[in-house]
Amino acid sequence: MKKLLLLLAITAISFVSAQESYYPSRSGLSWTYNNSETQIISDYTDANGNTAKALVHYLNGQPVSEDYMIYDEQGVRSFGTASGGQAYQYAQPLIIYPPAPLQIGNTWSSTTKLAGFEISLSGEVVAVRGVQTPVGRFNALQIRQKTVTSTGAQTTIDLFFVPSIGVVKWITEDGVVIDLIEKNF
Repeated sequence: MKKLLLLLAITAISFVSAQESYYPSRSGLSWTYNNSETQIISDYTDANGNTAKALVHYLNGQPVSEDYMIYDEQGVRSFGTASGGQAYQYAQPLIIYPPAPLQIGNTWSSTTKLAGFEISLSGEVVAVRGVQTPVGRFNALQIRQKTVTSTGAQTTIDLFFVPSIGVVKWITEDGVVIDLIEKNF
């Protein structure tokens, strides 16, 4: 029985480690894109003592917002955001990515409340595409992500995600292409 429990514990640890490497989440990782945005992961502890990660967004070197993220066996979820000196906690976490690994046809969605309105986020893996960026050529999962609010705002972007690297390119609904130009791993 002890051997079985030890084997289960090792399997669980391996699964969590695999999740971390699939969805990069180590503090200090950074991605810089050709739209002057840099994203950096840092450790974060909320007022209740919960430990998570903050994905800090910088524009031209200045911090503009943070997303508070949980990376675990359930995938990647955001439980809040901060911008303009205000922090907001979501009523329920938003699913950014489902449990790994992603495959063509995977879909996910979630809805939360924030400051008097609702936000719905959905994603679908629509293809595997070869993409070229200034940092190299990748076979990436093309994820179509839609955001809709109860106020009527709606956006759709195509993210090109590479396991263990992150988003290497995205294309906005009006055709703007944003490429990864530097990564720090």
